[in-house]
Amino acid sequence: MAPSPKGSVAKGPAEVTALRLRERGERVTPARLAVVEVLASTDEHLSAEQIGERAEQLRPGIHRATVYRALDALGEFGLVTHVHLGRAGTTYHLSGELAPRHLHLRCSECGTVLDAPGDTLDPTRRKLQRDLGFRLAPEQVALVGVCADCAG
Repeated sequence: MAPSPKGSVAKGPAEVTALRLRERGERVTPARLAVVEVLASTDEHLSAEQIGERAEQLRPGIHRATVYRALDALGEFGLVTHVHLGRAGTTYHLSGELAPRHLHLRCSECGTVLDAPGDTLDPTRRKLQRDLGFRLAPEQVALVGVCADCAG
């Protein structure tokens, strides 16, 4: 692996996950690592079921229920998060130090989900915090609108 700017060896998501789990005194399990590997290998917005299917292909013998528990645990540890896409269901992706912060935009016409930079709503966040004491968490939901293709 290439050296990082600080001179240490750059670590992939699975290595970072293992390190963070060990630091917390948590178990590094094949299912937890498989979930991270599946999510790190795609830009798709995957459901828990899709992650389970891919994890089973990656590590035969991992049960779907174990993958679901791994998703929950990794979410509690801040390494994986989910976003509610309305009728399209809930999808999961890496978070925290494993992936850049981003927002989700869902087209109400075609259902396409696009990623937007995580700082897009920062001025709105700051205003809501300052004026109302409200801490906005837009990463948990999809912002709904119409994509460029459907807008014509």
